[in-house]
This record gives sequence, structure tokens and C-alpha cells, in this order.
Amino acid sequence: LKFLKYSCMNCQSNKEIYRQGFCKSCFFETPSAGDWIMRPELSTAHLGKEDRDLAYEKSVQLQPHIVYLANSGGLKVGVTRVDQIPTRWIDQGADEAIILAWTPYRQLAGQIEVVLKNQLSDKTNWRAMLKNVKDLSVNLKAEKNRYASWLVDQNQEFEHYIAEDDTVHVLNYPATILSQPIQSVKLEKQARL
Repeated sequence: LKFLKYSCMNCQSNKEIYRQGFCKSCFFETPSAGDWIMRPELSTAHLGKEDRDLAYEKSVQLQPHIVYLANSGGLKVGVTRVDQIPTRWIDQGADEAIILAWTPYRQLAGQIEVVLKNQLSDKTNWRAMLKNVKDLSVNLKAEKNRYASWLVDQNQEFEHYIAEDDTVHVLNYPATILSQPIQSVKLEKQARL
């Protein structure tokens, strides 16, 4: 691998990447980098309230979303649009995933996730993911039942969104076990890798 230049995902400029693949100015201006992307509970399109571009926000936020449990080297909770199944799980290196709740729009899924984050992580350990570490002790059906009950105890309204389907989606990756330590790399600081 060799670093050639930066390329912002929005403006394609050769400016240093700030976050999420965007240069600093685009990160704070483009609709696809709004706070609601990483924090779905901040979504407001269902209320007709604009963050940066209401038409774009409606196109993303006002579609069915799921709250899922995944085994990504440990149990985690996440939110994604229905049309991102299984892509989001693959992005996170999930070995297994199960849908906990279906919601008609993003904010509601985010609210459910926020409640669950009191009990579960919403982060993937990327080092464990790259090492292909599997947590075989996780029983997703049992965890779904446990957290669905707990969630409804926290807020009765959430009962309407609990998914009936208990299918555990299994993902397999053609990965090899890495023998060297996993570390992050900044290509712009190393001429070649």
C-alpha cells in the first residue's frame, strides 16, 4: 500500500481527512455527515425538521430501520437501515446477528439503541475483528429474549417494535489467522506499507 493523496468523500479535494472520510469543511456541512448518522436518536426528519438538507434526511431517516444484536468478538447492539442488511453486519465483522426490533424510522431505532447501550456496547473491537476472534459463548436467541424483555420493562411502547423473527444470521469470512500484532497505520506518515 502506498499513500498518494487525500480524497474527501464529498468534494474529492486533496484536503486532510477529518472524520468519516470527509475533509473538515465537508464534515460540518454535508448532509451525509450530520450528527444523526452516528447518533440515530438525533434524527428529526420524521418531525419535518431539517438538520442540513431535509430532502436528503427524509430519504435516509424515513425508511424502516432495525435494532440488532451482533456477535462481533462479543455481544453488541447496533442500528441500520433494513436495506443495509447484511452489509452493516459484514462491515463490523459480525459472526452472527439477530434482529431485535423493526422501526418505521431512524430516530425510534436510535432511542431503542440508547436504552440498550446502558447494558451493551455499541462498539466493535476492530483488533479482535481482524484477528478473527470468535466468542462462542454468545447465544443470540437467548440474548434477544433477555434484552427484549428488559427493553419492554424500560418502556412499554417498545413492545410494538420487537421483531418476531428469531433467525440467527451466520456470516463466515475467508480469513486467515494473523500472527503479527494488529496495529493502526497512518499511510500518510509511512511512505509505503
